Amino acid sequence: TLFPYKGRIDLVLTDFVMPRLGGLDLAHRLREVRPDAKILFMSGYTDGQLDQDKVAGLGGIELIEKPFRAMQLLERVRKLLEPDQ
Repeated sequence: TLFPYKGRIDLVLTDFVMPRLGGLDLAHRLREVRPDAKILFMSGYTDGQLDQDKVAGLGGIELIEKPFRAMQLLERVRKLLEPDQ
């Protein structure tokens, strides 16, 4: 199985462009088994606003473009994990 861990998952931090399973496919599959988990994608190979628009409609998912600073990453994580998100 793709997600064998049975404990609580608050946030998945992963690359957006992967060799076997793309970011959007991962998001859809994760939603099937972990609907409350938040996802923060990172990528240096994005189509900019196009990819931002793709993940924006999924809710609880953000995309941060590489390179980024530690503070930018922290802000995105905080935004995703705030209770009202």
